[in-house]
Amino acid sequence: MKYLNFLETYMAKEYTFFKNTILRQREFFGKNWEKNFNTELERFFFNDFDKLELAVKGYCAFALDGMKLQSKFNQTKEYIHKTYEEASNEVYQNRNYMMNLYLPGIYLSHFLWKHHYLQHIFFKKKFLKLACKKKGKLFFDIGIGTGFYSKEMLINIPGVKGQGFDLSPFSIEHTEDMLKKFNIKKRYKVNNMDVIKKKPKEKSDYLICIEVLEHLEDPLLFLKNINLMMKKNGLGLISAAINAPNADHIYLYRSYLDVKKQLVNAGFKIIDFINDKAYEERTKNELVPVNAAFIVTK
Repeated sequence: MKYLNFLETYMAKEYTFFKNTILRQREFFGKNWEKNFNTELERFFFNDFDKLELAVKGYCAFALDGMKLQSKFNQTKEYIHKTYEEASNEVYQNRNYMMNLYLPGIYLSHFLWKHHYLQHIFFKKKFLKLACKKKGKLFFDIGIGTGFYSKEMLINIPGVKGQGFDLSPFSIEHTEDMLKKFNIKKRYKVNNMDVIKKKPKEKSDYLICIEVLEHLEDPLLFLKNINLMMKKNGLGLISAAINAPNADHIYLYRSYLDVKKQLVNAGFKIIDFINDKAYEERTKNELVPVNAAFIVTK
């Protein structure tokens, strides 16, 4: 467990506020979490401990920013108003922010945040079980972020091919790097394009869209458009962050029911879902971040 041990030791020494993060995850999820996380780190960083150290620094800065915004949100009950263009300039088109803070933060959060790892479990135990039975040939990942879920699709569904769509060149760069390190890049194509303005000619068997909706000014319009990208009887996994302020979060979902309503209005049929808190409320009226993930079809 040398990669996980390095991460835990470094966080305890340099970021004492987060010193118990790994301990809490280990106690909650057990040895499988430990093994899976260490394997992930080994494949992606492969003896580059300088890069792992930079990723930990980015994660801690990202998490601290989120905590500050969450504290303010609990006072105002509203996100800081900004347009998509403003968020894009501040985050998605900002190389320093994306490569040194945002992407490392999101990548490590898949294992270090309880609600994010619960989503990963939901993906593997529920979505992949249905997806493998379907024996589809093509998936679309819309808003690829770090490329984590594209990588998981390529690894776990034999022979499947994928296409990723994102407006950030740095998400595309990170995803290509990840898929190269996992030796699965040949089955995947990245597209730096807006799927509302231009859609691929073919439709997909599977659709992945992880925590994108809250980044948009009109998520319902977006959902209606990506619905058109999936075949009839296709299978999708769509998730959203609820009561979770971030530098690039625009649309405030206050409940999983808000997301569910939009999915139905966009033409999706819900098969299953989860609704998990990041942590338990510490005071009576505290609002905590929640992740809602839905398995859908049409």
